[in-house]
Parts: sequence; C-alpha cells; structure tokens
Amino acid sequence: MKNIISSTNNIELNDIEIISQIKQTLNDSGWVLLRGFSASLPKFSELLKQFCHELTFDPAREFADKSSQKVNAGVDPVGLHIENGNTPFPPNLVAFYSAKSAKKGSQTTLCDGAELFQNMPVELQQAWQKTVTVSRRLSSHLWRQYVVNQHPDVNSVSNVTEKHLADFIAINKHQRGTINADDSLDYELDIMPCLPMKNASLLGRNQTEQFAFANALLGPSFNYEKPNYTFANGQPVSEELIKETTELAEKYTQEIHWQDGDIAIINNKRVLHGRRAIIGNLNDRSLFIGMGY
Repeated sequence: MKNIISSTNNIELNDIEIISQIKQTLNDSGWVLLRGFSASLPKFSELLKQFCHELTFDPAREFADKSSQKVNAGVDPVGLHIENGNTPFPPNLVAFYSAKSAKKGSQTTLCDGAELFQNMPVELQQAWQKTVTVSRRLSSHLWRQYVVNQHPDVNSVSNVTEKHLADFIAINKHQRGTINADDSLDYELDIMPCLPMKNASLLGRNQTEQFAFANALLGPSFNYEKPNYTFANGQPVSEELIKETTELAEKYTQEIHWQDGDIAIINNKRVLHGRRAIIGNLNDRSLFIGMGY
C-alpha cells in the first residue's frame, strides 16, 4: 500500500528522512501509516510536535498525557467523519497510535474526501456545497471544558463565566449559543460540508477548484447528543441524502488492519475516518489520539 512507511535499519520516527516522507505522503494521499518503528506514547507525542504547533483536545475524552487522549467509542461501527467536525475549529491533523491492537475487527476506515467529491454525481456535489447548520444541546461540563481548551484566560471548568463563553462565541461568526436554566448550552454552528483544498492534484469534470467532502455528517455522536442538520432554508438534511453519500463513500473506503505500534497520521481537512465494529473485549485494544493545527 502506497500509504505505508515501514521502518528500515532501525531508523527512528523523528528522523528527518521519515518526516519528509510523511509530509510527501500526506500531500499526495491525505494519510499515512507508520509501521515497524520503535513506537511508544512519548515518541508519539514527540512526533505530533513535528506537525502541530498547537494541540487541541476533545472535552469528552480522558487524557493519556499532555499531548494525547485515550480513544473509547464503544464497540459498534463508527461512521466516516472528520475529527471534531461539529466544532468551530476542527484540527488540521489527527493522529492515532495503536499501543495494543484488537485481535478481530476494529479496523480504522479511511475515505479520501477529495476522491469522494470528485466521484459524486453533480446533483450530490451541488447538495453538499450548501451551508448546513449543526444544532445540538451540550451538557454544562462539555461546553465549559471546550471553552477551557480554547480560551487563553481560563484553565478550570469551575472558573468559566458567561463572559468567557461570549468571548469564545465571538471568535467565529458562524456559531451561536444560549445557556439554559440547567446550565446546558443550545449550540448552533454553520458549516460548509465540502472544503476547498490547497495544492489540489485531483480536478474533476468542469472543476477549476478541488473540494473535499470533509465533515461529521456521516459520523457518530458518541459522548454527545445526536445533532440536527438543516440547510439554510430550514430544510432538514434528509436520511436519503445521508444514505446515498454513505453508500458512495464505502466504494472509496480503505481499511487499516492495526498492528501493535502502528501510527496513522491523517489530514483532517481532507480525509474522513471511521471504524469497523470491535469484536471481543475492549481491553484487548489500546488506541490513543492526538490532534492539532
């Protein structure tokens, strides 16, 4: 597989030659798998620093160290999505480190959103080039922790005020929020399901600019309330539209069959990822995630 970089001659993850190969593969294909290296959680965290000047985190996940978090999304299949796609600032890059790989199932699925968009019928391309509003209710802890992660002047959930929330909301004109009596937050965010690509090499029919279908519309809501998706005219995003896109995406989906020590790095603004069902005991799997800009 062209996306795999294998260790040779005991070369280290942070070797300049490996970093160069990773960057080239990310540019060409949008994702890369590192296999056979002497990997560990500290080495994974160091590798992240080569690609991210700023890290970001999911408020619903448990930390593994200062740079990464533990992945625990149950055992059911997880639909294709970009990481934190329903937040105002999705990371540019997401990486996974498989310290202990499941014996069966649990393959990570990957779909190049640029290839997917290129192979969509024109009607589907046009549908997904319209603004979509994501609306959901966030618990007090989740929205407050997200503000802590994003606001430079607060570092504790208990210290978050409505002013901090207002500051955060004001950063992105496409988001809105209202605090409820129980301190939950009714949150709305306007997104573009298809993102323009830089340095695009895949141009489809009649295209002068390359787009990637890159969002969380097909994905999970583990740890979060299931969101509602509507177009700007108030029309809900239909189940038929989701189903058609999901079925098409499956045709362009690849799988990572994890081995212990594997590291995957993904362009989160181009490539969707998900997971096949986990078969067996969750304790047979130990996966970590890091992400940033």
